[in-house]
Amino acid sequence: MTTNAPVVNPYAKPRPAVAHNEANMGRQSQQRISNQHKRKYKLCSNNNNKKRKKGDQLTLLGGTAFEAQKDCVVCKARFLATFVEGHRAPNRAHHPLCIRNTKTRGKGELSELQKATLEDNKRHKALVRPITAAEKGSSRNLPADSGVAFFVPRAKSPPPKMIVGAALANDSDEVLSPSHFCQAVSKLALDNKFIQRHKDKRAPLATMAFADEAANTIIRQKRSNEFFGKQLTMEVPDCDEACNNPHCHSVVGQKTMLVEWERSHGIEVPCPDATCQGHLGNDRTNYSKNKILFPTCDLNGPPTWCVVMTVVCGKCRRRSDANEGEVLVSLPECAANQHPVHSSWAFPNFASHLSRTTAEAFSSLTLTCGNGEMCSRMLCNSINVAYLQRIKSYCSHAKEKKLKVKDCVTKDGVFVKAYPPLGDTVRDMFD
Repeated sequence: MTTNAPVVNPYAKPRPAVAHNEANMGRQSQQRISNQHKRKYKLCSNNNNKKRKKGDQLTLLGGTAFEAQKDCVVCKARFLATFVEGHRAPNRAHHPLCIRNTKTRGKGELSELQKATLEDNKRHKALVRPITAAEKGSSRNLPADSGVAFFVPRAKSPPPKMIVGAALANDSDEVLSPSHFCQAVSKLALDNKFIQRHKDKRAPLATMAFADEAANTIIRQKRSNEFFGKQLTMEVPDCDEACNNPHCHSVVGQKTMLVEWERSHGIEVPCPDATCQGHLGNDRTNYSKNKILFPTCDLNGPPTWCVVMTVVCGKCRRRSDANEGEVLVSLPECAANQHPVHSSWAFPNFASHLSRTTAEAFSSLTLTCGNGEMCSRMLCNSINVAYLQRIKSYCSHAKEKKLKVKDCVTKDGVFVKAYPPLGDTVRDMFD
């Protein structure tokens, strides 16, 4: 008969041969363990030589505050010398926390950054020190011509203006002619990086190219008053070169709008919040960072693509768009009428706006239920008619000049990328 051998655990480790691990632990081991605990208690106790006395100032860390007459060796010796005759003060530096220390000024051990700050403060004091009597009226620091060139009036060159009509042969980059915009749009329309970057944008590719060139040469250069003016709109100019490029010719006559009240009209718009007394200041446009254009639909043809400024209140930090209804209501009538959208139809939570004339025409049609779809079809039909007119004009010009007709841009996805609102959206706007 066989017996089962006990199972041996190969990972088991023997317990260390220490006295306190034994079952029967003697008296000597117990005393040794208690001595270890007593030693730990002594180390943890606040057994320092500098104990707090009555009247000492308590610090945040539980110690006593620094006192020069007690803790600084030099100050203590000088204090004792006042009533102990012959007591000598040591020839050494004061304590780092002593105010009489010329390096630390009582701030303790200084880091490299603190030392650099102190040196910078010394240089600043030397620069802003008051001038002496000998330096008053001195010409030592004047230039050789005694400042005559500084007071000579500067000749102001007239700002470059846009040339109407065909561009000159020797146009420079400073003259923003129609040929300049046409060449810029044609170049960007063939750039693969530009196409990939704006393939998901709602605006057509040629419109994005024109807006990009206008933002770089007009808006960023603060020349919006020359081209946009108080009407806030700028049409894509026509030129002879546009007829050789289908992308450029497809956007000729379309309007681009810049909604920026501070530069166009010089108006400080009050905050829409009734409880705030602040004014709105310009922050950035929707095109400067996100490359987005806001559409304003119209019955006259393609939508007007808007570059809208984001404004921020200086007090309550409220952010708004310059084309919102709450902002338009706060404007004077002379400035609000320049915006083609009525304040009651400028909704902040819609992806597009309807122009003033279009909204007035739809307001009478939407009184009957079911006319919302008819309004949407009217907007789509206006874009279709504008596309057909562009195709006829392009082909007619090529036939007249006996040029080779290039492939025209397609309507869906190129000429039109953002469709007008549907009937339900028009009904929601009217409601």
